[in-house]
Amino acid sequence: MKLNKKTAIVTGAAKGLGKEIARAFAAEGARVTLMDRDVGELKKTADAILKAGGKCMVFEGNVSREQDVIEMVSQARERFGPIGILVNNAGIIGPADFMKDAEPKTWKKTIDINLTGAYHCCRAVIPDMAAKKKGKIINITSGLGERPFARFSAYGVSKAGLIQLTRSLSEELKESNIQVNAINPGVMDTTMQAEIRGLDISSMGQEVYDRFHGLYKNGELQDPADLSPLAVFLASDASDHLTGYNLRPDGWREVGWRG
Repeated sequence: MKLNKKTAIVTGAAKGLGKEIARAFAAEGARVTLMDRDVGELKKTADAILKAGGKCMVFEGNVSREQDVIEMVSQARERFGPIGILVNNAGIIGPADFMKDAEPKTWKKTIDINLTGAYHCCRAVIPDMAAKKKGKIINITSGLGERPFARFSAYGVSKAGLIQLTRSLSEELKESNIQVNAINPGVMDTTMQAEIRGLDISSMGQEVYDRFHGLYKNGELQDPADLSPLAVFLASDASDHLTGYNLRPDGWREVGWRG
């Protein structure tokens, strides 16, 4: 098994990509802590892992609250041992408005969850990894962090920050043999995409509305399960030579992933 007896944390693990990554990690022998605000769906993910013979625990919490993260990491460490793998997947789409129309509290909430939440999680697990001189941090980014897209500026800014966090941390942690990488997954068939399609056209604008509905109708949304092997690769010893990358799946294939 590629992750046998390693202790992993996956945030946003109730649904979508987080759920699939957690299941894949457990199938490869990792002991996984699942964190999310949706405790109902979180328990369903955990039940599926346990029925398949995997090991996991759940923690209902919000990554934007530092104390939630501290308590989650403490419980994971007590249950499974020092943290060796972190996946920062928790995220929200935020306000689908031009910046001038977006409420300050919704803007702040987006940054707090998508970017500051990842900071809280990294800061909480790095001591374990540094002590062992081994660790993997995987951030889930987005193409909107690298190009402008009207009406989703809060989301784009948060993901741009996460990309830079990936690069900065990779440099900071090289001496500790901790690899920090990011997956830009592309457009996936997730609850977030369904939420976007459910937004009012007057808020999104016709062009954005047509774009997202077209992706769905044309079958262009990717199954999150197809990306879980990439997360396993980045969490395993096979990626020890890679750090500081933010790539789409095809890019990861070019640097060594055989998925």
